[in-house]
Amino acid sequence: MDDDRDVAEALAALVEFEGHQARCAADGREALQVAASFLPELAFVDWKLPDMSGGDLVGRLRLNPALSNTRYVLLSGHTGQGFAAQVAAAGFDKCLTKPVRLEDLVACL
Repeated sequence: MDDDRDVAEALAALVEFEGHQARCAADGREALQVAASFLPELAFVDWKLPDMSGGDLVGRLRLNPALSNTRYVLLSGHTGQGFAAQVAAAGFDKCLTKPVRLEDLVACL
């Protein structure tokens, strides 16, 4: 889930290359729809989305019992004092800072 369609599609291609199925979404509303129908085991989510924050999105996704086993990994260029606390409070399982190393992405799979 990234608001930059090229980034989202490249990440999806990597996930598929590693032998998994993948779906993309460009904003929070689309991600809610995709997740409800696809039921991912893992979701990569950007923090800054056009219609909501990645934290708000993960909070809403975690309300869906069908997604109770989904792991959420934040992909973000944001850093700074207090950001790690925001990420944890939002319900992310892991945070990767952009630019992300390929090895770190693959390790999440």
